[in-house]
Amino acid sequence: MTKIKDLPKSSFSTESDLLTIVQNGVTKNITKESLLKGLSSSVKNLSSQFTSLSSKINKDVMQKAHAKFESPVMGKDPINSNHLSTKRYVDVNLHNVLKNDGTTQLTGPISYKTSPGNFNSNDLVDKNFIDNELKKVLKVITKLKADDGYPTAVAGDSFIVQNDQSVFAIDGPEIQKGDIIICVEDSKGGRHGAVGHQFAIINTNVITATQDSPGILKIATSKETEELISETSALTPNSYKGALEAGSEYNRTIVVTSKHALLESEKGIVGVDCRKNSVELILPTIGRLSNPKITKYLIKDEYGNSLKNNITLVAQGGDTIEGARTFLLNSNASSVKLYCDSEKTWYLESNISSGSDTTSGIKTFVTSDINSGERATTTGAYESVMSIDVDLREYPIGTGFKIISHCFAQANGNTKTVAIGVGGTQVIESSSTGTTAPSGKFIHHEVTVLHSNTAKTMAFGFCMIGEDDTTTSLTNSLEINWDSKITISADVKAATAVTDINVYALQIIPLK
Repeated sequence: MTKIKDLPKSSFSTESDLLTIVQNGVTKNITKESLLKGLSSSVKNLSSQFTSLSSKINKDVMQKAHAKFESPVMGKDPINSNHLSTKRYVDVNLHNVLKNDGTTQLTGPISYKTSPGNFNSNDLVDKNFIDNELKKVLKVITKLKADDGYPTAVAGDSFIVQNDQSVFAIDGPEIQKGDIIICVEDSKGGRHGAVGHQFAIINTNVITATQDSPGILKIATSKETEELISETSALTPNSYKGALEAGSEYNRTIVVTSKHALLESEKGIVGVDCRKNSVELILPTIGRLSNPKITKYLIKDEYGNSLKNNITLVAQGGDTIEGARTFLLNSNASSVKLYCDSEKTWYLESNISSGSDTTSGIKTFVTSDINSGERATTTGAYESVMSIDVDLREYPIGTGFKIISHCFAQANGNTKTVAIGVGGTQVIESSSTGTTAPSGKFIHHEVTVLHSNTAKTMAFGFCMIGEDDTTTSLTNSLEINWDSKITISADVKAATAVTDINVYALQIIPLK
């Protein structure tokens, strides 16, 4: 038998070459390829075993540099001081020790040889102390008739009231059925003034108070305060201040536009700036006001320019301003305060002219020709030779104006008549004196026109010719629209010559 070491050497081989292996006296032939595959498989298997062994060692062996366990470690209770401990050893030794999480209970009673009179807040207390304290808390609630006053009781006794009592225990507070009375200090009972401090009253039937029933109050909201619409809320001093500031006396609104519809929330002072334009203020419809009885407006020309640019108040929705649809402010820095009857009428509480303008509402026309005055241009019919336009909206019911004119009749026997024209209607003609041809005499007219609540307008006054001829007259059938402007005039009718009458002055004087 040839040994492997004695076999001839070969410098190269192929995969199919056979190799002869002798193992335990047995000779085997195997190809080179099969041998290499077998060896490769054995090496891979060995490598896998080493990897698994290394992983197990890493898990089960505590490393010096990175000591940790990947799974629970079992052990016995420690004996020496340097031994690791078990959970059972810790639990047994801490079983009766108070923990800060409050979970451990004491296994036996605590007693004091002499119970202290006072405990600190962190002291353990005995049963006797706790029992005494429990006597002071609610017990079974006993029914109580309120008219019997406070009952005999010990601290902690509780009672439920069975009937209403406006004055409890002779001189105490009001209580109602369902209220609870708790004794806070041992008491013999009796009247409120004597033992009331020994009891506490709890109101259990707490409801929102109204004007008709007691209860709790809530603070009024801004809207409730402004509109005064709640019966279940109360005003604080600050909200009351706000209500005053938003009310008819202190609230202030500025108007600069040519037309402005007043809101109820703008009640109070309405300052008007009419320096650039006339202003029309439309009053709210009275029937739509939430609080008509406390709605007032104080309209004020704040820049003193309403003589040039008038301020006109307009009622709407069938309302009137003392019978008229409009009211006019045309005196510089003037003002007017309005209130209503809650139905259809605005009333003037005050109407003030500042007097800062020189006219103070008086309108005057004086001729520039002191010798001839103003004369007619035609004969045979009435002709207005001097006139003044009057806005009747500034004259509410109960007011009016006086008309004064003065002229001269030439010295001749020609027929000539002078009258006052009120919106085109002649009143108190000079011929009513019985003199149709006054000669060389002055003629003086004074006529009063009143705005009443009747269908017709009244005008009355007199005409005086010289010192001899005078007549008085009353006209109560004038057709005048007090929401309009009219012309007041000195009217002349010269039958023969336009030079027969000279008119020197015409004046309108407000009567307010």
